[in-house]
Amino acid sequence: MANSGVFARLVITGLIAIVIPSLIISLPGYSQSVERLKKDDEEMRRTMVVISRQLGVNCTTCHNTKNFASAEKVEFKVAKDHMRLTQVLIDNGMNGKDKRPMADCYMCHRGQLKPNYKEPFDPMTMEKEKVKVPDAPASDD
Repeated sequence: MANSGVFARLVITGLIAIVIPSLIISLPGYSQSVERLKKDDEEMRRTMVVISRQLGVNCTTCHNTKNFASAEKVEFKVAKDHMRLTQVLIDNGMNGKDKRPMADCYMCHRGQLKPNYKEPFDPMTMEKEKVKVPDAPASDD
C-alpha cells in the first residue's frame, strides 16, 4: 500500500510538471489571438458604422439583432453582394489612388437605402438638367 501512495504522488507530480509549463507557454499565444479577435471586431464595427452612414440606415435594416451574423434577412444578402461588388471595383482601379475615385457605398446610394439612378446632368452634353419645380397649390382665400 505504501508503494501505491508513492506511485500516485509521483504520477501527480509528473502531470503537474508537464501541464503547468505547457499552460504557461500557451498563454501568450492565446492572449495574442484574443487581442487580434478584439482588434478585428473593432475594425468591423467601424466599417459597419461607415456603411450605415453612407446608406442612411441603422443596424436593424440588415441585421437580426439576436444574431448579427445571421443571413436570414434579404437586406443582409443584398448588402453582402453589394460589398463584393464594391471590392471588385476597388480591386480594378477605383481605389482612391492616383487621382482615381474611391468606390464605396456613398458613390451610388448618396445617404439613401435605395439609390436614385437619375443622373443630375445629361451625360451627352455634361450640362445640368433643369429641375422642374412644381407649382404652388392654389390657396382658397
